[in-house]
Order: sequence, then structure tokens, then C-alpha cells
Amino acid sequence: MQNNTTKAKPKKEYLLIFSYALSVIITIIVYITGGTTKVYANLMYLPIAIVASTYGKKWGIVHAVISALLIGPFMPLDKASNSSQEAINWILRLIIYLTIALVIGFFADYYRREFERNLKKDKEIFESQMATIFSLVKLAESRDDQTGAHIERVATFCRLLAHNLRNIPKYQAYINDDYIDKLFKASPLHDIGKVGIPDRILLKPGKLSAAEFEIMKTHTTIGANTLSEVKEKYPDNKLLELGINITHFHHEKWDCTGYPKGLSKTEIPLSARIMALADVYDALRSKRPYKEAYSHEKSMEIIRQGKGTFFDPEIVDVFLEIEAEFETTFDQYNLEECKPAVMESEAE
Repeated sequence: MQNNTTKAKPKKEYLLIFSYALSVIITIIVYITGGTTKVYANLMYLPIAIVASTYGKKWGIVHAVISALLIGPFMPLDKASNSSQEAINWILRLIIYLTIALVIGFFADYYRREFERNLKKDKEIFESQMATIFSLVKLAESRDDQTGAHIERVATFCRLLAHNLRNIPKYQAYINDDYIDKLFKASPLHDIGKVGIPDRILLKPGKLSAAEFEIMKTHTTIGANTLSEVKEKYPDNKLLELGINITHFHHEKWDCTGYPKGLSKTEIPLSARIMALADVYDALRSKRPYKEAYSHEKSMEIIRQGKGTFFDPEIVDVFLEIEAEFETTFDQYNLEECKPAVMESEAE
């Protein structure tokens, strides 16, 4: 958001400069063509309207006064006959310019306030809905993740991968700061669909049966459908778009053996390909009801073996370049989780 605001501000400043320059040009045209008896003086309505509609009535009035003075008392009525304007002429023109600036500026200010009010309201509604969704995410994670920091770690892993993928030329135009920020915020949504999976399957301490696994696989579509319903109200929201792709396709595999669609290679959205590796690494390192935690080295080797079959080869290469950061990140989150328990032990 800050980047967009920074870019928008210079554009408005350039528009103001353009309007003043246009007023000066019109003044020159009026003088060259012989004075205010010509129709060219009416062109001054244009820069006044631009300023009033862009900046509101305050700046519109200022520009109206300046414009009226530019073709006011010092501008001849008719240069050929060397006749000057009567005071009433340019004063009346000033009143007309002020009226135009006031009317246009009033409506510009009004609709700007309405837009900002509606934008704020929509933002509040969206944030409340996202807060509800993230609460559900936490609820889902608390049912099958004993560490409780899975979504935070995975979000950080995704950001690390995306940041380093940007160094590959073909991704430089696609992966920017905004994409990385939205990926970081959307990635915790990846397993939201698990709220719809029964505990007897989600928490089963052993291998799932074929029928149970089919039910487990539905968490991808449950999550994607949930987010899609929210996106219907916010069709232009890129964060939700990433969230849907991640949720729906993070179990797809590079060799088309994944689910739910059996997509292959670049048919799988980039965000989901990034999440696939981040999620597997964290799952390997974490203790689950059906397995013990693996070491960083063993997890690395499993992911290396999945290059070109389970995972995007380029993403695996990036992971292997920054694997030490993955290990450090995982260990730091685990250390932070252990702090309260350590403090309680010391108190006892």
C-alpha cells in the first residue's frame, strides 16, 4: 500500500504543474490572438476544472483567482485597437471562474469523502472477515499441529523462497515486493479446509486408508471454496486470489501425480509450487500423530529426491541454496515456543 501511495502522489503533483502551465499557455494564446474579445479566453475553464476536480474546491478557488488575474486587468480587450478591459469584465469573469471552481470542487470533495468512507467500510468488513478466516486457520492448526507455529513458519519459508526466486530472470517481472508481501499474508490460509475434516481422520495416529485419504484430500477444495465465497465480494483482491491458488493447489505435484486436479509443471500456480515445498519441509521437521520429527539433513535429502517429480526443480535449487536459512528459521520458532515453558520451570 505504501508503494502505491508514493507513486500516486507525484502524479497528482505533475497534474497541478500541468494545469498551471496550461493556464500560462492559454494566457499567451489569448494575448497573441488579440485579447479577451476572442473565444480563446474560454479555454481557461479547462485547467480550472482539472484542478478543482482533482484537488477539491480549496485549490480550485486558488487556481480560479490566478487564472482570472492572468487574463484580467493587464490583458487587453482588443490588442489591435489598443483598448483595455473594463474592470467589470474581468471581475465578472473572476466570479464565473470561482463559481465553476466551487461547484466542481464541492462535488469532487463530496464524492472523494464518500469514496474514502466506503473504502474504509469495505476495508473494515474485509479485515473482519479475514480475521474470522485466520481464526479458523488457527483452530484448524491447533487440531493437528502440536507446535502451534506451523502457519507462521510456513509463511516465512514462502517469503524466503519467493525473495530468492526473484533473482531468476524469468521471475523478475512477476515477483515484486507486493507479490512477496501478499504471498506471506496469504500462505497461512493453505490448510483452512482442514476445519471440515473429521478428527478421526485428521488426528489418526497411523496411515490413512484409501477412503480416509480421499476425505483428507477434500481439505484443498473446502478451503478454496471458502475463500472463493469471500472473493465474490472482493473480486479485485489479489491476496485472496493467491490464497485460493495456494489452498487449492499446494498438494499438486510437478509430475502431475498430486491432487485435487492432477496439474503438472507450470499448470500449477507459482504460489502453490512455492507453498508445496515450504509445507513439506515444515511437515518433515515437525512431529505429527503419525510420525516423529525428521532432522534438517534428512528433510533436505527427501526434498532433493523430489526435485522434478514432487517439486518444481528451480524452487528446489533455490531451497538448496538457502537451506541454512530454513533450518535457522525453524529452530528460532521452536525456541520461541519453548520460552514460556522454560520460564515456568524456572519459576517452580
